[in-house]
Amino acid sequence: MPLQILKIIHHRISIYTLSIVLTFGVLYGAGLGGYYYYTHEKVEDYADAILARADSLIAQVKLIDGFRQEFAVYEPCSSQYLNALRKRLWPYPLIKDIAYVNDEKIICSALWGKLNAPLSLNLFRNKVNRGSYTWVFDAFIEEHITANVLYTNNFAITVSPFAFQRFWDEANKMDFDAVIGDFKHKNHFFMIGKNTQLLESIEHKQAHSLLYFTEKSCNRVNDVCVIVGTSLSLFFKNNTYVLLFLFSLSFIIGFLIGTLYINNLSHKQSLLTRLENAILNQELHFVYQPIYKVKDRNITGVEALLRWTDSQIGYIGPDIFIPLAEKNGLINKISQYVVEHAIRQCAPMLLNNDITLSINVSCADICSAEFREKLLSTLKKENVAGESIILEITERQSFGTDDIKQTMDFFKGTGIMFALDDFGTGYSNLNWLSLLDVDEIKIDKSITDSIGTESINKHILPGLIGMFKNIPKIVVFEGVETEMQYQFLKENVPECCVQGWYFAKAVPLSELRAVLPG
Repeated sequence: MPLQILKIIHHRISIYTLSIVLTFGVLYGAGLGGYYYYTHEKVEDYADAILARADSLIAQVKLIDGFRQEFAVYEPCSSQYLNALRKRLWPYPLIKDIAYVNDEKIICSALWGKLNAPLSLNLFRNKVNRGSYTWVFDAFIEEHITANVLYTNNFAITVSPFAFQRFWDEANKMDFDAVIGDFKHKNHFFMIGKNTQLLESIEHKQAHSLLYFTEKSCNRVNDVCVIVGTSLSLFFKNNTYVLLFLFSLSFIIGFLIGTLYINNLSHKQSLLTRLENAILNQELHFVYQPIYKVKDRNITGVEALLRWTDSQIGYIGPDIFIPLAEKNGLINKISQYVVEHAIRQCAPMLLNNDITLSINVSCADICSAEFREKLLSTLKKENVAGESIILEITERQSFGTDDIKQTMDFFKGTGIMFALDDFGTGYSNLNWLSLLDVDEIKIDKSITDSIGTESINKHILPGLIGMFKNIPKIVVFEGVETEMQYQFLKENVPECCVQGWYFAKAVPLSELRAVLPG
């Protein structure tokens, strides 16, 4: 017993663990997908924002450059010249200074005035020629002072050092890298971020990184292109709170899913165990539905229907416990249970009345030697003639037709009869009727329901009625529930038998005896 308990505990722990792990995997994957989408949107916005700032800067540079003729009317570096520079500089926040250049040296500027010693523009990090303009990036102005300068001939414009400052702050916060260059990216103007070397290598296909993705935003008119890249962190940028939240949520959801699965499994196992015990303890019971001859309404037989009412769960329909029995290998035990107990219960009724007992069995059952032995031994024990028993089979319980024929031939010698059940459906059809020499044909309720309606099955009825007139077999219509159905069958198939609520519901044997003539 302790070992069994340990196995159960180990099994449940395994289920809970697997459920939590799988839930975490799903939530982590969804979270990573959402995080990628969020980061991707941020990278796109970041690239567009840098390009917009670059376009604005270029537009302001072009505007100021357009005033060069206005400055040319004054003597270079005179007070009037410097004053004109300062007036034009004032409205443009992305421009730091405007200067007069001679021989690649700054002589004077709106911000510094006239310099005592000219400042050379030959010390720089990067220099790019763009048509008649020259861009000098990180030009050394003075100690601890560098600037990005655009100049042509005698005119220079210095970009504000704060023009792209906010993008540095965002790059540090979001771990973004950006390279700003010309449209074809043959020349790089400047870079933002801590890992721009990797971005450059990936951009020029010199390196690859599975978790590093890039976005590009370009303006062909201004010949500017911005490429932004970032690494997709598998751990959400090492955000412990996100991982803790995902794990906590996974634990809760996984535990609930595991509990539902265990409860469902336990319920199924419990139901199966209960069914096994019900068979063993003979707790399954029967109700019987009479079968009447339509022309005189005399009872010709009864059909045994198995029922199960569990002491704790309550009523459990055959649509639940029969498939459960078939799935778990109990259907043979149930068939033998039905044969043994139904014949035993009905033996006095069968001996005293000229009626038959119909029992539903599977084709596998009738081909089973164990079933045959149980059936014949029960008949002998209860002194019931084989002619009193009808075994109902359907194609749904299909088995090899040759085996079924041989078995039916064997039973014919005992007087036991066979009925083809559910005729008119996909389960029992003309093909089976031609293959098997049955004694009775039971018309499915779906055909009976079509009487007086416009359903497709209504058009099958005339053909069936015409066919039955030439077949010397007992025909039983199942599911007769209305006066219209009864009258139709009485007029059109007067030799048939009927079964259904219009005549009688399935009742216990004690109630059935009250309607029998004997």
